[in-house]
Amino acid sequence: MILIADTSALITLSVCNSLQLLDDIFIKVGVPEEVFIEATKSNKPEAKLLKKYLHDKVMKVDMNDFIYLDGYVDAGETDNTNVF
Repeated sequence: MILIADTSALITLSVCNSLQLLDDIFIKVGVPEEVFIEATKSNKPEAKLLKKYLHDKVMKVDMNDFIYLDGYVDAGETDNTNVF
């Protein structure tokens, strides 16, 4: 299963001290570069903790082969870089 979470979900897990749940549930955890950038901005809640947790989970994503189901998404949900 591939799961790409947006920043809000990651911040929520971080606030609850529950980021480890992602590693417990999924074999591999990865986030698009845009989600990493958004989550680790210094003005974001939990930015330091998320930067530490996500530093080795940043992935390039090629969105050319995906179907978009929501017309109201931001750069984190539609990261348009290379290979996942």
